[in-house]
Amino acid sequence: MAPAAAPPTVAGIGKRAKRDSVEASSAALGLGAGDGAGGDSGLLDTGGPSGAGLAWVPGQPPVPGVRIAHYEIIRELGAGGMGAVYLARDLKLGRRVALKILSVQHPELTRRFLIEARATARCHHDNIVIIYEVGQVGDQPYMVLEYLKGHVLTDLISKGRRLPPARALELMLPVLRALIVAHEQGIVHRDLKPDNIFLTDAGGIKVLDFGIAKVHDRSAAREPGAVAQASSGAISLPEINLLGEGTDAGNTMAGVIMGTMKYMAPEQWGIGVDIDHRTDVWAVGLILFRMLAGRHPLYPMTGNQLVVTAMLDQPMPRLREAAPDVPGALADVVDRCLRKVKEERFASARELLRALEPLAPTRTSARVLEGDQSPYAGLASFQENDADRFFGRSREIAAAVARVRERPVVAVTGPSGVGKSSFVRAGLFPALKGGGETWETIVLRPGRNPLAALAAITAPLVGTSNTLTDDLSAQTAEAKKLAAEPGHLGMVLRSRARREKSKIVLFVDQFEELYTLVPDAAERRAFTAALGAAADDPSAPVRVVLSLRSDFLDRVAEDPAFVAEVSAGLFLLANPGRDGLRDALVQPAEMAGYQLESPAMVDDMLAYLETTPGALPLLQFAASRLWERRDVGRKLLTSEAYQAMGGIAGALATHADATLAELPASSQALARTVFMRLITPERTRAVVSMAELFELTTDRGELQRLVDQLVAARLLVSQTGADGKAGGATIEIVHESLVHSWPALRRWLDENQEDAAFIDQLRVAAKQWVSRGRPSGLLWRGDAAEEARRFVRRSRAPLAETERAYLAEVVALASAAERRRRTITIGVVSALTVLLLLAVAGLVKIRGSEQKAGEEAKTARRAESAARLALQQREEEERQRKSAEQATTKAVEKTQVVQGQLDQTYEQLRQKASALELALIEATEANGKAVAAQATAEANATKAKAAQEAAEAAQGEAKRAQAEAERLYNSEKDRRKKLEEQLGSPMVDTLK
Repeated sequence: MAPAAAPPTVAGIGKRAKRDSVEASSAALGLGAGDGAGGDSGLLDTGGPSGAGLAWVPGQPPVPGVRIAHYEIIRELGAGGMGAVYLARDLKLGRRVALKILSVQHPELTRRFLIEARATARCHHDNIVIIYEVGQVGDQPYMVLEYLKGHVLTDLISKGRRLPPARALELMLPVLRALIVAHEQGIVHRDLKPDNIFLTDAGGIKVLDFGIAKVHDRSAAREPGAVAQASSGAISLPEINLLGEGTDAGNTMAGVIMGTMKYMAPEQWGIGVDIDHRTDVWAVGLILFRMLAGRHPLYPMTGNQLVVTAMLDQPMPRLREAAPDVPGALADVVDRCLRKVKEERFASARELLRALEPLAPTRTSARVLEGDQSPYAGLASFQENDADRFFGRSREIAAAVARVRERPVVAVTGPSGVGKSSFVRAGLFPALKGGGETWETIVLRPGRNPLAALAAITAPLVGTSNTLTDDLSAQTAEAKKLAAEPGHLGMVLRSRARREKSKIVLFVDQFEELYTLVPDAAERRAFTAALGAAADDPSAPVRVVLSLRSDFLDRVAEDPAFVAEVSAGLFLLANPGRDGLRDALVQPAEMAGYQLESPAMVDDMLAYLETTPGALPLLQFAASRLWERRDVGRKLLTSEAYQAMGGIAGALATHADATLAELPASSQALARTVFMRLITPERTRAVVSMAELFELTTDRGELQRLVDQLVAARLLVSQTGADGKAGGATIEIVHESLVHSWPALRRWLDENQEDAAFIDQLRVAAKQWVSRGRPSGLLWRGDAAEEARRFVRRSRAPLAETERAYLAEVVALASAAERRRRTITIGVVSALTVLLLLAVAGLVKIRGSEQKAGEEAKTARRAESAARLALQQREEEERQRKSAEQATTKAVEKTQVVQGQLDQTYEQLRQKASALELALIEATEANGKAVAAQATAEANATKAKAAQEAAEAAQGEAKRAQAEAERLYNSEKDRRKKLEEQLGSPMVDTLK
């Protein structure tokens, strides 16, 4: 009867983990690899300011902003059936960590969770993931580990990809060193597999997930109910219940058998054999087999078929059967790891490491030094063949190798003297070539003609010239083509890589020369455009590596496309730490069989170097001086020699001063001139041809002897020209640390600072002037010419012949211009004098004219006043006329109204006059009748009285009519009078 099934292992947490392609730290915490896709789909938005101050409620998934102890959740990295891993912020120490939370509440899971924590915490090693803390909130435990960025080994060997033997060993040796530490603590990993080997972005390698680790050492503490040994007999092979294989359920098996089936040793299958350190040796062999052959030894077996692993009578396939090209010695080591009888395997990880180390392309064997050859480089840069004496940069080299494999353009940048060139040549190059891949390295410096430097590389690759003239013609044509076609460089290099079946690294050393020595911005952009086009994709076989001083990094921004590539591949190289400096100081001596006499001397040197810019070249120079004064009999670099040379600080300055003091006085002055030529105004190294230096003096022999002495003293470096002639050689100072560490040189630079900038500009202008046939249009004018004249007056600095000629032409042109200006000025002054005399002679006339003009002006003003008065009078008359016209118009309008009224009144009067006339006629007739009547009355007595009465009545009526007529007449008369008063008598007369 089989025992009860155990719960799933903690290693199964997050087997459906979400992993970002760059930030694969979920796998680094036992979450597996390749089990899901997507970036941050598990990220929960709390809608507030990161949920600051929120406490975690056990049993609920923590959201961003929630705090667990002093850790603040940032986001989820991966999750599975038993728990999740989160990226969190350590609020106390200000760092990011990985927080692993077990969500399933099961006693056995909690116990194994704690076993993993204890096992990991006991193993202190650079190649084992670091655990910071274990805690518990309620019933839920959590673990805090270091946060890693990179990818698991599974990603590197997926899809049947094979690794070169050197690369496989490079990856596996650190794993073995980690296992040695774990085994010494009595811990067997038991689940070593590609998913649990993590490659960091910094180039490091970490062993992960001790979730099912087993404490094997008898002295190690055992938990009650610890995982049972397979040898207990509780499970026999037929009773194994396989759950499948892979990165999910395949991590566990029924009962107490645990592991990932693909990588389980026979003893893990419950065959009655005890599990010990050799179980991990099996896993190492199997991983090596997969890296070298591209597949599992038992491929295509999967799942339950893998039970054949436990069948001891069936040996595992041999590596050479799957990969015949693997070196026989390495194949034998792998085959021995995969012996099913564990006693036939390597007894320990240390024994396996000793077997593999000689097969790796390392520098562990000491170089055989010839005669008095120094193990130190001095001030000279390390070269590729110096890799075996280049120490102190192991971590940086691993990180740089990883960066170069991922990025097409890598810029190694750092302060002056940090050792960028040596790092690339003696560190990066050998590491790339030692990784099992075929790499070709091409080195160039921009110099004053960067396109010509590129053309010197491409011309031999595309042409078949046989003579030096043909070579130069081809290079000129290539330079023009590179300027016109930026993609040409990449096409040539990729063609060569495909033809040679290799990869190419184009190393542009001293990249800052592009900005200190090349004034033409168009040429600089053409150069960076060609570099960017050469390394345009990570899948291409071409890489571009730059070494660049960090204080020139902002200058790269003049090419937006190229600076984007440089920024993505930026690799910051800092001064090495104390351990790195110690390695660089002590290990070369030990390689040569020597030691430093006292630890106090070593500590004193390290204390000074730790706080000194450009520490590595100073260390190398001081160590090389110690080597020259070494005690050969005792094989020691002595404290006495160290004190005699003035320590680190005095070694370089003392040597340079002594070299200078040995020169004749005339040569000392010439040496100062040479050093000033070899340093730019920005205080960087300048590469100068001997032909240019020869122009500084009339004694070419003296200059050649001086340069030879300075080269022999290792203060200058000489490179032979392509034509093999002395004039074609180039000279430069051995290292920029001279600028900082030699007080005499600093003093010269300070005294010559103003002239240095001018001479640098003069050099460029003179070269361009000569190359174009010395046209006058290229001569300085204006302010530049005036500065040239001031330089001639104040400075006695030696100049090259072309520079003197150019300066003389500039001064002559400026003097001629000044003479012309002087002549013009004299003429102008003379003309002005004549004009002045004529002006004085005419001044009197002008004044008389002015007086007469004044009087005439007064007369004119009076006339003007009179005219103005007359005008005002005329304006007043005109105003009055217009007022009269307006009044007349109004009067006429009013008269017309009155005339209408008069017409109406006269009509009424006429009517009344007519009536009065009729009344008068009637009265007359009546009076006649009365007279007749009176006569009749008299005749007729009888009728007399009546007639009299009638007559009296008619007479009375006539009187009344006459009174009425008089009243009407008077009324009319009054009316007329009123009209006359209103309109005036003439107007009334007119109206009549």
